Amino acid sequence: MISNLILILAAAAVITATVGCSKGNSGEATDNIGQNQTANQDTGQQNKDGQIGNNGMEPANDGAAKSPLAEQPADDTAGSESLFVDIPVHDGISEIKMTIDGKEVTARFESLAPFEPFGLYVPSVLERYDMEDGVEFEYDTRNLITIGPFSQFAVKEADLKKTYEALVPFAEYIGSQPEGGDNPAILTDFFAFEHEGTRYGIRFRYGKDDAATAVPRFLETIRTLKLVTETK
Repeated sequence: MISNLILILAAAAVITATVGCSKGNSGEATDNIGQNQTANQDTGQQNKDGQIGNNGMEPANDGAAKSPLAEQPADDTAGSESLFVDIPVHDGISEIKMTIDGKEVTARFESLAPFEPFGLYVPSVLERYDMEDGVEFEYDTRNLITIGPFSQFAVKEADLKKTYEALVPFAEYIGSQPEGGDNPAILTDFFAFEHEGTRYGIRFRYGKDDAATAVPRFLETIRTLKLVTETK
């Protein structure tokens, strides 16, 4: 009788222990489920926030996504280079060497007097053309340089636009103008400078197809501008 009671109590103890362990494991599992739900909610909120930022509703990466155009620097080179500063008086040298079209050529000094108080070194690829009221230098007939009071060109400075990109850096460049309507065969570029109260101009006139050759030749030529005092 006592032995049977002992066996019954032992069995009850085993059952109680088993139930307690199961209950403890169930509680831990419940806690883990709660933690996982909280973590998932946090992750979901973070993903949602990230998507909002990427859609532009909230700044992402401290607003790093900006238009590249807004950060382009201003063009500080426009008009910053002078073709001639304080035009020097001609020193009497009649010829110099000049690089034209990648080759060294001889340039002779040509005076514009008595029409204008200037002269310049003209490379051998250009020819002098004397007119009743002035002098021009040209090649292939239609490509030429003219120097004189700006008023003689019969153009308004306000109508000229700085459309020739390679000339924009030069302070004396004031603009270009085509000749011949919407499909011009002839182009003109204008430069201006002051001397003793008079506004002088320089005009490049050249065929559209000759621009790549004419403009560099003409630029090298007018860089040599000098003052002259003699009359012709």
